Amino acid sequence: MPRAKKRADGRYSAQIYLGRDETGKRKYKTVYARSPAELKEKETAARLQLGRGLDVLSQRDSFAAWADDWLRMKEHENITARQMENYRRAVKLWKDALDGYEVGQVRADDIERVLLDLADRELSRRTISLYRSTIDQIMRRAVGRVIASNPTDLVKLGAVGRREEHRRALTAEEQKWIWDTPHRAQPVAVIMMLSGLRRGELAALTWDDVDLEGRTISVNKVIEYDPNGVPSLRHMTKSAAGMRVVDIPQRLADYMAQMPRDGTLVISSAHGEVMTESAWAKLWRSYMRELNRKYGQRTAADLERMKSGKPGPKTLDMTIPPITMHWLRHTFCTLLYLAGVDVVQACAQMGHADVSTTLRIYTHLDQVHKRRSVDKLDAYLTRQNNGK
Repeated sequence: MPRAKKRADGRYSAQIYLGRDETGKRKYKTVYARSPAELKEKETAARLQLGRGLDVLSQRDSFAAWADDWLRMKEHENITARQMENYRRAVKLWKDALDGYEVGQVRADDIERVLLDLADRELSRRTISLYRSTIDQIMRRAVGRVIASNPTDLVKLGAVGRREEHRRALTAEEQKWIWDTPHRAQPVAVIMMLSGLRRGELAALTWDDVDLEGRTISVNKVIEYDPNGVPSLRHMTKSAAGMRVVDIPQRLADYMAQMPRDGTLVISSAHGEVMTESAWAKLWRSYMRELNRKYGQRTAADLERMKSGKPGPKTLDMTIPPITMHWLRHTFCTLLYLAGVDVVQACAQMGHADVSTTLRIYTHLDQVHKRRSVDKLDAYLTRQNNGK
């Protein structure tokens, strides 16, 4: 056992022999403590780590270096530009929060403190979950190499952060709004509502991908948007499961047959080009204003404005639900459920990477519509009883 040495700063130190490097030079790890007893504990812990094959010298590598290496690995994976940007933002946050930390010094309470700070800033649960997943993946990569366990596993926080807006399907009345309101965005809403396409998939959709006689849409590419909203074409969807052929109902096929074919793209900008992110936002705001004008309830402020003349759609208070494009996709999944399509087929139609995603939606719908199932049972038992 190396003899403890008391340093000028009052701490105790000892060196542990690690063997020789490739040049034959001896390697040592120095441990520090505030007392001989603490020093002994740290020496014992270091030797146990050596026995497990951990590189105790690399434990002094900076957390930032491990985070950067992890990010470089992600850049070589097949993930979207938007997701990559999310990871870069998350890595920057953790590098700032753990500035000066060695990878072996990161503790569960350090991680918890940062996550709680994010919750105090009222970030959404989804964003906080992304940051938590990022630190978990960084530290997990170090497990078995330089640390014995992942400190993220000891984080005892539940779901923290601001609850996000509830995503739901459109009601029958709201679906009627879509059908009864002509607008340049109506084809977007109808196609998404009856095919479940994501916005990026619809933005990349060409007429060559559409078979109206066979009633199918082939999803084989996607438009991605960089942090500045600039679009780029990617011949790969969000996941491998996203590459799919969607069976569409006759009503959608009939609707699309009446759409003008001014160019290659099914949905394009006013100039026939790929929609930018700002173009999408402008189009959807205009559509929501038109729906609100037709179906919204006029507020007292609206009525006051109308005394001085008919106000334009931009001046009316928004009183209809905040319909989003994802609500339209969720509507398609709900329609599949109501039509009796099984969860495996629905998963394929939606392009979910994991059937559990579809199953969560179906399970929720089961809870909402369980009364209907009981009514079916009552009808069956009634018929059975009448037949006796």
